[in-house]
Amino acid sequence: MIAHRNLFTTWATYLLGVLFMAPLSLQAEEVNVVLIGGQSNATGQGYVNNIPSSFKTNEHVTLYYSKYLKGPRKAEQWVPLSPASESPDRFGAELSLGTALQAQFPNKRWALIKHALSGSNLYSQWNPGKSATDTQGPEYVKFIQTVRQGLQALKQKGDTPIIKAMVWQQGEADARDIAGMKVSKAYGANLKHLIERLREDLQAPDMWFVYGSVLPVPDPKRFPGREMVLQGQKDVAASGKTPLSTSKAIHVPADDLQLRSTDYKTPLPGDTIHLGTYGILTLGDRFANALKKEWEK
Repeated sequence: MIAHRNLFTTWATYLLGVLFMAPLSLQAEEVNVVLIGGQSNATGQGYVNNIPSSFKTNEHVTLYYSKYLKGPRKAEQWVPLSPASESPDRFGAELSLGTALQAQFPNKRWALIKHALSGSNLYSQWNPGKSATDTQGPEYVKFIQTVRQGLQALKQKGDTPIIKAMVWQQGEADARDIAGMKVSKAYGANLKHLIERLREDLQAPDMWFVYGSVLPVPDPKRFPGREMVLQGQKDVAASGKTPLSTSKAIHVPADDLQLRSTDYKTPLPGDTIHLGTYGILTLGDRFANALKKEWEK
């Protein structure tokens, strides 16, 4: 009888141990999240019909984008990686960025969250305010809301999202002749402030921030502050070693990329402001490669 009682006690202890340990074996899977924001070259002006057949979007990557963007699938829900721009026939860096990251780090899960608005400026519309309780620009508010909604949706699925990086393509709106060029001159300081506030509001102090050069082709008449904005971008980069240099900020050259003016059957042959299909695909690759280089150090 004692032997049977001891055996029963041993099995009971084992079963209780299995029950208590079970949740540990079913731990939520980590998801590496990369954010996308900015203006028209961030929304993306590449044409879906011009994507070469050699490029295959990796749909193992997932995408969550704001209701202000359009794509072949519904906004504000997690979907397989697909275009998200101002209209379903266009796309941004999300396709090549996500596809490249998944190829470079195949054993990790990747997810992208995107909100951008063509023509939007940093000094006002993306102004993050001095704190979370301060007045903030409308695009910054939409962006933060979109990111938080996307992260919460992942958590509800049982995943553990980790914000790894953000990519940013913007600056043309701040390169115009506004307030005696004060806006253009302040771009570097405003960009540094944006990065710091994003990390604070999203509780992501280690988030990398990667951004491409403003305006592929200089246009002094329409964008006289272009060189000031570009210099501000360079100054903010961690490698710049200036008073504005920000840790984990990476400036990616983008003024040599293909333009929409040279796209196949382009409706805008004079457009030297926006990146074309190949330009956008290359930009996404460059963002991914810049991150890979840092993460593998």
